[in-house]
Amino acid sequence: MELIINVMVLFVGIALWMYGRYWRKTCGKVLCQYAAACGEREDREKLMRYAIIAGNPHAPLLYALTYPELFDKARPLRLFAFGEIRCVFAGYYFPQRFESWLCDDQSAFVQEVYDFKDGKDDCTEYFSQAFRILSTDRDVTAMFMPCSTSYRYYRRFSGIAGFLETHGYARSGLDLICITESRECKHTSEKRSEINTANYMMSNALYGKRVVIVDDLLTSGTSLLEYAHNLERAGAKVEGAVFLARTFQMPSPARVKRLVWKRHLLARIWRKQAGYFL
Repeated sequence: MELIINVMVLFVGIALWMYGRYWRKTCGKVLCQYAAACGEREDREKLMRYAIIAGNPHAPLLYALTYPELFDKARPLRLFAFGEIRCVFAGYYFPQRFESWLCDDQSAFVQEVYDFKDGKDDCTEYFSQAFRILSTDRDVTAMFMPCSTSYRYYRRFSGIAGFLETHGYARSGLDLICITESRECKHTSEKRSEINTANYMMSNALYGKRVVIVDDLLTSGTSLLEYAHNLERAGAKVEGAVFLARTFQMPSPARVKRLVWKRHLLARIWRKQAGYFL
């Protein structure tokens, strides 16, 4: 009789555990889906936090995409060092596979990055802010990152080159390099590191110039370091680099969970202490 009771208790315990796990999983899924449907960051935070606590596997990804500044040492429109180069970028770029997970303002900024690449938008407001933060004097030359073709190079950078020179941020160095041959576009290639980016020649007029590198996107930084090295070999001094965007590197789910649990527990402690003093 005692054995039968123990087996029944065990069976009930397992059933309750499975029932609780099912509803925990279901709640986490619903919370994550509801959070993803919210277009504003403020509407997502609590939903995502509870979805992570409920163990939803997609919630850490959504949380990191919504709050990228919590997981990146470099922040938009703040100086940071990449190697020995002072850099500034205006905002985060997210690859297309994350498009449906982005907040409204993030989607709008990513579209501006695409428009800049296609020569449809000069994004003068972002670049002027970046140059002011970089704090260079007017005696610098803006050197634009070489593109896959000469047509793309001038289409992308002609507008911003004219703006920077006209408004006194930097002289235009648009014609101080010459694209000598076409190459594969790096951002569409599956093997970015294997693409030879040395498809340009530099003018002798670069010797002695102080330059700021200008580009649309900072991802791995390999192209930046390579271009800076070639500019210095040509006799220029690299004073810094400005970018429209920086590609967000996804943190591990474990890192996101640790941060969320830490913030969740601290918030609960703070509320209890506030209630005690009140």
